[in-house]
Amino acid sequence: MKFCPECESLLSPQKVGKSRKLVCRRCGYTRSLTSKVKATYRIEEKIDHGPKEETIILDEEDAKQRPMPTVRAVCPRCGHKVAYYWQVQTRSGDEGMTTFYRCQECSQTWREY
Repeated sequence: MKFCPECESLLSPQKVGKSRKLVCRRCGYTRSLTSKVKATYRIEEKIDHGPKEETIILDEEDAKQRPMPTVRAVCPRCGHKVAYYWQVQTRSGDEGMTTFYRCQECSQTWREY
């Protein structure tokens, strides 16, 4: 590990143009890497997905293939009285679940908070 001589923060490897350098994220100090040191550093990028990105959305085919529980609920589009339902925590943890309904007849989806 290398540290910035100006502000003593950790220097991290980054691509600057076509070359790799050690860069201080706090003050912007840059230092070139020697060819011997370049082999010891790797630059990786990790993407962390939040809870909203991991929410599963069901389309019409999924709803037909997966056995889902049903409930008596009147469809706002066609008036059918039976719908599939599922619950998702869409807001903060201290608030109630959001219930989603999908009509068995016309596949209209609606929700109840």
